[in-house]
Amino acid sequence: MAPQKRARRDDGDEVIAIESASSSLRPQAQRKRARLSENPASSKSRNARQVSPSTSSSSEGEEDDEELPDAEDDSVPPPSTQYEALRDDGFRHLDNPELDDQRATQQFLARSQRLGDNHAANNAIIEDITCINFMCHERFHVKLGPLINFVVGENGSGKSAVLTALTLCLGGKAAATNRGASLKSLIKTGCDAGMLIVRLKNQGNDAYQSDVFGKSIIIERHFSRSGSSNFKLKNENGRLISNKKGDVEDIIEYYQLQVDNPMNVLTQDAAKTFITSSTPADKYRFFFEGVQLKALDDDYRLVSDTCDQIESKLNESKDDILALKKIAKDAQTKAEMVQRREGMRKEAKRLSRQMAWAQVEEQERVLAEKEQSIVAAQDEIEKAETVAAEKDQIFQEADAQLERDRQKESQLEEELAPLKGEEEKAKADYDAATEKVQDAHTEQKLTAKSLTASTKKVEKFQRDIEEEQKRLEAANGGAHARTLEEIKEAESVVSEAHAALEQFNRETTRLEEARQQGKEKENGMKGPLAARRKAVDEARERLSTLNLDRGNVMAGFDHRMPKVLQHIRNDAGFREKPIGPLGMHIKLLKPEWSQILETTMGGILSSFIVTNKPDQMRLSDILRQYNMNWCQVAIVNNERLDPTGHEPDPRYDTILRVLDIENDLIKKHLIISQSIEQSILVPDRSDGIRIMFDGPRPQNVKQCFCINQQTRGWGIRLGYLGGRQSNNREQGPIKPPQGKPRMKTEIQSQISFQTETVHQLERERDALENELRQVQESLTKTSRTITSRRQEHGKLKIALQRAEDRSATLKSDLESLNVEDGRLEGLKQNLAEAERQKSIDEDAYGTMGLEKDRLNKMSAEEKKTLTAVKKRIEEHEAKLQKTKQKCRNVEQVRRYALQAKNDAITQIEESRHEKERAQRKREQQAACVAAFITEATKVCERISVEPGQTTDSLDARLKVLDEQLKAYRREQGASDEEINNAAVDAEGSYRRAKTNHQGLVELLALLKQSFLNRIEMYRRFQRSITARSRINFGYLLSERAFRGKLTIDHKHKKLDVHVQPDDTVKGSKGRQTKTLSGGEKSFSSICLLLSLWEAMGAPLRCLDEYDVFMDDVNRDVTTKMIISAARRSVGRQFILITPKGLGNGASDIAEEDVKITRLTDPRKRRIDDMLQAQ
Repeated sequence: MAPQKRARRDDGDEVIAIESASSSLRPQAQRKRARLSENPASSKSRNARQVSPSTSSSSEGEEDDEELPDAEDDSVPPPSTQYEALRDDGFRHLDNPELDDQRATQQFLARSQRLGDNHAANNAIIEDITCINFMCHERFHVKLGPLINFVVGENGSGKSAVLTALTLCLGGKAAATNRGASLKSLIKTGCDAGMLIVRLKNQGNDAYQSDVFGKSIIIERHFSRSGSSNFKLKNENGRLISNKKGDVEDIIEYYQLQVDNPMNVLTQDAAKTFITSSTPADKYRFFFEGVQLKALDDDYRLVSDTCDQIESKLNESKDDILALKKIAKDAQTKAEMVQRREGMRKEAKRLSRQMAWAQVEEQERVLAEKEQSIVAAQDEIEKAETVAAEKDQIFQEADAQLERDRQKESQLEEELAPLKGEEEKAKADYDAATEKVQDAHTEQKLTAKSLTASTKKVEKFQRDIEEEQKRLEAANGGAHARTLEEIKEAESVVSEAHAALEQFNRETTRLEEARQQGKEKENGMKGPLAARRKAVDEARERLSTLNLDRGNVMAGFDHRMPKVLQHIRNDAGFREKPIGPLGMHIKLLKPEWSQILETTMGGILSSFIVTNKPDQMRLSDILRQYNMNWCQVAIVNNERLDPTGHEPDPRYDTILRVLDIENDLIKKHLIISQSIEQSILVPDRSDGIRIMFDGPRPQNVKQCFCINQQTRGWGIRLGYLGGRQSNNREQGPIKPPQGKPRMKTEIQSQISFQTETVHQLERERDALENELRQVQESLTKTSRTITSRRQEHGKLKIALQRAEDRSATLKSDLESLNVEDGRLEGLKQNLAEAERQKSIDEDAYGTMGLEKDRLNKMSAEEKKTLTAVKKRIEEHEAKLQKTKQKCRNVEQVRRYALQAKNDAITQIEESRHEKERAQRKREQQAACVAAFITEATKVCERISVEPGQTTDSLDARLKVLDEQLKAYRREQGASDEEINNAAVDAEGSYRRAKTNHQGLVELLALLKQSFLNRIEMYRRFQRSITARSRINFGYLLSERAFRGKLTIDHKHKKLDVHVQPDDTVKGSKGRQTKTLSGGEKSFSSICLLLSLWEAMGAPLRCLDEYDVFMDDVNRDVTTKMIISAARRSVGRQFILITPKGLGNGASDIAEEDVKITRLTDPRKRRIDDMLQAQ
């Protein structure tokens, strides 16, 4: 709400002016209450939006007399309403017009002397007006002066558009301008929207929100042909401040710019009607509305009607108050009757109290039962914990047994390799023995051949003896010397053949030994080489798998595992979703331990974790559907397990420290089942042995894992048999895993580690292959040499035999040639030698047969040895299989033990949950008891319940009393409480109604007193404004030497003027306006208008075409008079529009307080527009 502007008043004035009037009592929201200015107080006024009176010409009665009869002579019409009678009071306040005129004259003269020269006001001044697309103007701008403004121009130049734009932009209605029925009818033809802009001066101490708007306020009104219209308020720099019409109205009200007041802004039509053709009744209506008497009358009439309505309501409410009084009295009578049955109510109240506390005691007994159930639940927890400890002991024993069996299995696997080597050696020995048997067989054949040759030789010698005997009978001729020479050469050849054969036999024995050693070495290398080749293939396959499965987290698991996980995700029947497989949730931070940890943790990486038994059974059913019964499902409770204080020295890596485990339940499960927090990882075996076995045992260390530096991918476990307290040291190998890795790790590091493993194994394999190749090449070369020497051995033996045969033949020939030397004896000797040789060959043949039998027996023994070794291997493998089966059985037992342990733990959790439920029920019951106690305490303090009384018995007794009381209530029609409440309510209603009635009576009295005071103020204002108008009118007429009188008849609601153009005429009351000439009539009308303006005191005064019916003389005089009157109205702004020149009357225009704005001739403007267009 805008602050109210200070009153415009002059000291010494009883009532100076009314500038706006309105009432908050009217139905129209825009009407404002009138504010009067009195001598002792400041006059505060607000703008009132009023409906402009229609300016219609009424027929004026013809009168024969030139003079208007006195109004006092006519009979006064009686008042039509009680309000009018009270308001007018017989118009006694207007009975002394001469005294009123005298007082008004004194005030007028004092005010003229006090105000001094005219000067511009600091605010409420129209600085300029701008029209865009308005009426016939595309852009029309008029700058105004702060005091007196004459707007001169031909018809169509836009003179009337100035006042029309000013009225509309300051919130006036289009109908009030008589230029159109609505805003859209005032938009220039061919345009869709128009805009009006008015700039207000806003300076001085009483400026409107100068900190917001500055020195000027810009008001814009935008409107379109669609009917929309809106306002914009801007500061002096053009910045938008508001777009609310209410803010514009606040400014107009603050500055009292009454643009809708027909006397304040006279449009062209209103001015013509007022000046030329208005009747006394029309003039009075202009006066009555212009000076705000009508607004005050409407307000006070509304106040009067309101008082009448209030008084009528008060009269009607008297009967209602009497009725309320009777109701209160009847209700009080019933309440008194209720008090007579107080004894029964007290007994019922006592029983109700006992009933309340009996219910409390019952709830307390239920609470005791709940507390007993908590004790029972705690016993169940202790029993379950005992069972869990037993199951844990069984699990630990099974775990230790499984560890021992696995160690035994590893030991048997290690012992199997030497047996395989022994088998290879036995087979090689058997093959060598078989080869020796074959060689003996070959030599036996050669010996048989030699025996045949000896037999033939004996037979030959026998034939030779026969021939010699025959020859001796003839003469012997001979070459004896030649035969001796040949014999000598033959014996030399025999000696050389013996030496060569002996040397050959020695070298053959050495080669046989070397071949045997080579075979043994070859057989010993085949096993490790095969193992290395297998390790290389497995490492390559693992590397290829890592490369192919890069990013595939499911590669290491069973191919059915994704279907199982999808089934789990789609199953909404789990209380809590299972976690698993566990390897998916574990990340290995150090890839070099991948193979050892994969083997150590084994199937647990493919297992699942649930938190309750129903979820375990549900998941087991799902796994059975996919034939994955081997997959474990463990139950782990949600209690947190903190390994702090149970871990080894921080300088040691543990399995827990090299794993990044996503879920605490998985960590808890691995700690319980695998002791990962107490399993240290030491890469070097010697360091591990030193840590585990040298000196005192490390604290919180159960086992140690090392990397096998000799066999890539293998590991070594160091620990103690029989648990932590045992001193039985244990070492065992850890084989590489068979499948793909299941734990997540940094894939590139794992690939690099596996690549290095492949290269290491390939280097070891290549070294073994090279060594084996060299051994095989040496063995092949030795075998070939032995084979070739066997052939050469036969040749040497044949050569020796031939040499010996030739030597014997030559000797025989020598004897045959030397009869004298006893050739026959020689032949006999040769025969004896031959027989001896035959005997030797026979012995040799027999010996070879025996040797062959011996070798056969040796071969049989070697075969037996080989068979025995194979049997041992079979027995060892059977033992190994038995051990493996035992491991599987023990693992099954361990799994069942772990399951039993988890079930026991689950039972503990269920028992704890049962206890928690019991505790919650107990707490709920305790809360219930507390609530019962609270409610019972509201009834009364705790009292003891009579022995033997229960809630049922008390309830029965209460029902009897209630039935009796209900019978009484049925008789009295309501309950005691309802009756008492009704009595209190009835008494309260009566007192409130009486108090309200008294308050309205007092308010009506105050309102009537205020109304009477305002009516008195209305009469004073009516008397004062009437007298001031008469005095001002006479003064203005005197400026042209006219004489006249302004008659304002409030009784008959008429206003007329009597003018005598010649003041020298004496004794005449003056002529009526209809008998005056056109100029005299216009001049007198202007005097009337100026006198009313001066009485009103508005800051802005506008008049359109005031001189249209005047001749030049009257126009000059009127203009001078208007300027003179305007100068006496200090600080007021005048906007006067005339279509003609000012003539001689404008001699004072050169002064600074007068501004003439000459508008362009529309014909010249059109010519300029045409020239500009060309």
